[in-house]
Amino acid sequence: MFSLSGATKFKYIPNYRDMRGGYDKLRGVVCTLDGSMEEGTAYVFTSRNQKLVKIIRHEHNECQLYMQKYDHGMSFVRLEFDGTKPIYVLEWKYLTALLSCSVIKKIDSIEVKYGKDAGNGIFRC
Repeated sequence: MFSLSGATKFKYIPNYRDMRGGYDKLRGVVCTLDGSMEEGTAYVFTSRNQKLVKIIRHEHNECQLYMQKYDHGMSFVRLEFDGTKPIYVLEWKYLTALLSCSVIKKIDSIEVKYGKDAGNGIFRC
């Protein structure tokens, strides 16, 4: 069963942006960068535009893939680290912030009518 908690070790792969692949492709990336996947460790990937997060994990002979996606001008918080390592250990509090705190990427303009066109003081979007 797939579960994420503070007891899970998380590693973030910051510079891999090709999110078209599934579990096997992402596992290959982890094995290339880290040698092999650590049992129970979850590996976190984000897309270039920060709209998609994929997390993979291998535990007790289970291959797990978690995906969360935003649309309509929203995105995930961009994680930034000092240095240029290929993999960073990610604390639980930062993962929960990444998955639960959205960022507005675009604000649509609102047309405001004044005077006779105001329509009883209602703003028109």
